[in-house]
Amino acid sequence: MNSLLVLVLVVSATPDVAAQVKERLDTGAVVHGRFEQQKQVKGFKRPLVSTGDFVVARGHGVRWHTASPFDSVLTVRPDDIRSTQGGAEVFSLSASKEPTVRVINQVLFALLAGDVEVLRTHFEVKGTIDAKAWHLELTPKAKALEKVLARIALEGDGFVRSLELTEGSGDVTRIRVDEPSSAQALSAEEQAGFSK
Repeated sequence: MNSLLVLVLVVSATPDVAAQVKERLDTGAVVHGRFEQQKQVKGFKRPLVSTGDFVVARGHGVRWHTASPFDSVLTVRPDDIRSTQGGAEVFSLSASKEPTVRVINQVLFALLAGDVEVLRTHFEVKGTIDAKAWHLELTPKAKALEKVLARIALEGDGFVRSLELTEGSGDVTRIRVDEPSSAQALSAEEQAGFSK
């Protein structure tokens, strides 16, 4: 097929890509999965690699458990962000003191859940979609956000399968999602994890 024709098809389809991606995504209230994260820091040859599991729960937030190389948990709820390592609190941020906490929660939840409507409020969204998969490119609308996140790429099918976040500093984080599944409610153990 003529490459110009492909480009025209992609550009003309772009406004509908977000809606099509939304239609394909699993609509469970809770998404579970495993992850491998590679962070390429400028000036270092090898990426920093971590693995673990996560829970994304509508109305509750995101619980990101890193099992390797160090055991830690990042819990992002609508009104706060909390990080623990080995059971001890490393830091805690409250939305009442840091208004950006709510935005961070919205964006992180939207990225992992593939909530395109929320992403559109903070990013310009372009992408492509075919019979099996989709790919979205996000660029920040606000200059302040662009200094932190210059670009985000998302790929998936019924779930978000990979994310690539390019920071304003040039550092790049790549996250691969494995074994995603959905549920309609949190387990008692997961509910307790969000309550801590």
